Amino acid sequence: MNTFGKQVLTLVLLFPLIAKSQNAIEPYIGYSIDVANKPPFSQVNIGLQYPVINHKVYQLLVRVQGALPLSKHSGNDLAYTSNPSLPLTVTTGYKAKWFSTAFIIGNRFKLISWADKNSISPFVNAGVIYQKIAVNYSNYDMDKYTVLDPHRSLKKVGLCIGAGVQYKRDIGSGAIFLQAEFLSSPAVDSLNNYNYKLPVPLSINIGYVVEFKKRHK
Repeated sequence: MNTFGKQVLTLVLLFPLIAKSQNAIEPYIGYSIDVANKPPFSQVNIGLQYPVINHKVYQLLVRVQGALPLSKHSGNDLAYTSNPSLPLTVTTGYKAKWFSTAFIIGNRFKLISWADKNSISPFVNAGVIYQKIAVNYSNYDMDKYTVLDPHRSLKKVGLCIGAGVQYKRDIGSGAIFLQAEFLSSPAVDSLNNYNYKLPVPLSINIGYVVEFKKRHK
């Protein structure tokens, strides 16, 4: 079992404790842009946060997030052949897309609140993230032609850290929130043979706090 699979299994084993201790869940959807590559990749992300510890000024969160590509890199490469009966070169197109999933534990602190409805809370995160740049080629016979310097797919599972800030507004039966977050990419030994860097996401998410019961704190 790979590292990310172990983390997912850990979340499954922790779920009964999470369900017992929480009084809310926080589904969200958002937009992530990669600040490591130019032009940047982008994604739509969707996730769910569980407040395992949910006090008035501090929350310990467990989060699972997945993301799918919104943008892609594309271009053309030359493919060559040694077969004298075929043209020496052909042009082939490529497309590169960004995929990711993450399991994250966060610490959120209520810093400012006003009018009994609004609050601003910074947070710090740490977890495991899976990042992938998937490259696909088209329009050439791979058995007969070879791209000498191809764009290569890149993937990595590793630790990540991050930080951000959340604005939340209570609306009676729950709350809506907007949060901005910066998250690191996994560390790798070398990327000298790749055309891309591992993405570093800057995310804006909007979500809703679904409350099951009120606690008296």
